[in-house]
Amino acid sequence: MADVLTEIIKAAIPLLAAFAGWAAAKLRSNGKRDKAIEAGMKMLLRERIIDRGMHYIERGEIPPFALENIKGMHAAYVDLGDGDRSVNVIVERCKTLDIVNGG
Repeated sequence: MADVLTEIIKAAIPLLAAFAGWAAAKLRSNGKRDKAIEAGMKMLLRERIIDRGMHYIERGEIPPFALENIKGMHAAYVDLGDGDRSVNVIVERCKTLDIVNGG
């Protein structure tokens, strides 16, 4: 009986090692994909904050919903790892604009 158990264990070790290798590769792959998604989302938020922010800065006024959207996008952008001072400047300038109803 001990010989059969030993043979089963010997057969299982390479399978477990192969599975561990596959699992490790899968985790690395998912980590790389997650980083790419995070970077893409950050760039989309950055572009949108700059685009909308500059639009309202040029107008000299901003509707309340637009200011809340810009502030919300900025909060998410910062949570993803803010690295662009110009985005912060645009958001701060938007906060100083006259608030008007409409769009």
